[in-house]
Amino acid sequence: MTNEIETLLIVDDQPDNLRVLSAILSKQGYKVRKALTGRIALESARVQPPSLILLDITMPQMNGYEVCSALKARAETCDIPVIFLSAMDGIADKVKAFAVGGSDYITKPFQGEEVLARVQQQLTLQRQKRQLQQEIQERKQAQAETQLLLTIIQAVNQAVDLETALDAVLCSVQQAIGWDYAESWIPDPEGSTFHFKQACYDRNNENLQQFYQTVQTFASFRSDISSDISSDIGSAGSDKGPVGLLQRVWSSRQLDWIEDASQTKAPVFLRSQAAEAAGLKTTFGVPISWNQQVLAILVFFKRSQSEKDAKLMNLMNGIALQLGGFMQRKRAEADLKQANLDRQRLANLDGLTQVANRRCFEEILQQEWKRSRREQAPLTLILCDIDSFKLYNDSYGHLTGDECLKRVAQAIDQSTRRPDVMARYGGEEFVILLANTTVEGACFVADQIQQSITVLQIPHTRSPTSSIVTLSMGIACMIPSSEDNPEQLIAATDQALYAAKAKGRNRYCIHP
Repeated sequence: MTNEIETLLIVDDQPDNLRVLSAILSKQGYKVRKALTGRIALESARVQPPSLILLDITMPQMNGYEVCSALKARAETCDIPVIFLSAMDGIADKVKAFAVGGSDYITKPFQGEEVLARVQQQLTLQRQKRQLQQEIQERKQAQAETQLLLTIIQAVNQAVDLETALDAVLCSVQQAIGWDYAESWIPDPEGSTFHFKQACYDRNNENLQQFYQTVQTFASFRSDISSDISSDIGSAGSDKGPVGLLQRVWSSRQLDWIEDASQTKAPVFLRSQAAEAAGLKTTFGVPISWNQQVLAILVFFKRSQSEKDAKLMNLMNGIALQLGGFMQRKRAEADLKQANLDRQRLANLDGLTQVANRRCFEEILQQEWKRSRREQAPLTLILCDIDSFKLYNDSYGHLTGDECLKRVAQAIDQSTRRPDVMARYGGEEFVILLANTTVEGACFVADQIQQSITVLQIPHTRSPTSSIVTLSMGIACMIPSSEDNPEQLIAATDQALYAAKAKGRNRYCIHP
């Protein structure tokens, strides 16, 4: 037996049977309840479901079969195991007992040892069943959490910038955890000002719409607003320490949970009146951080009051950890994109193909190398070469060759992601620099490039590889260290390109 005291319900219309059976079971530490009729048993089981029921068959008004059928028809009692005790020992009687939902059958007169053994067996089976159900539920929850993380990763990857990614994640999480209102805030580096960005909620709910309008009031003020307004969302300049939910989350860089925001006054929570008017109770804020920098704070509200939920808090911390890395990547991609645009404005373009030239590529490579070394992030290079391009020029002329280079450059450029840097490396060679990208991601880009080149269907009758223009590509990936240099990455990529050509061209190879 476990440390938990099991409750047994004995149902028999004979008081002597109840006393004898109750005495046997009570000596073994069971808590025993008794019922003389089937109707009393049903009501007792409904009000306080027992762990197991020992049920006589022959009773007035309502026999044991009818009682068992009624128990199995109710959601609150259908899972309670029932052991029949009866003087009837015919096969038909036992078959009927199991047919109506009985778990076991003991014939009278019974032996105490047999009853105890069968009771213990059924209770053990019931505990194992509950344990299995719990494991299944936990597995389903883990799968749901994994799916939520995958949804978040997909939403961030598809977003064009940091704010779009944040908005997509906020609504995905709010819907997944089933809370009523969610909002996102972006702090400045000092944590003195918080900028409201987005809210997710049922737009048809007037109370939530009014709460949203209250938040919008704060969002309309500049960072140099008066102390009264700034303290209402949390000010870093207070002599009394961090105030307000946002400021506490920013300062601690940890999730902060408030069980009843409507009754929690300043300085712990400064929007209690607005929360009470909207019917919002529980709230928590979670920081999205990377390298000790809080990038954003997500705040969630629920209309029912809830104590701290350890599983939900762990899930949100896990989401925040994943999201922090992805948001940092988006920020890096956005910075890289802006750097690429700036260099284009400085005429760092190849005059023929109108993509970045080698000088532009080498400058960005140096910058990305330093950043990747600092963040210990992967930096990947793809080097492309048009197969048998000299034969193409000899056959079609240099003007046609120039047009071919333009079309190939455009196809490669259109196959890469916007933050990636694509440049003409020299002659018929092109290079793609992929920040924060693994070899698997580079292979996906290479496949896209090959498909785009095939779609062009540029004739190349003298090519020993194909009747159309094809590309060979080399791929190399490094996480830069202080002992490495960018030239090593280029050399490794060049070796991979050479291997692709040696294996027959029109393919890509990965540097080991």
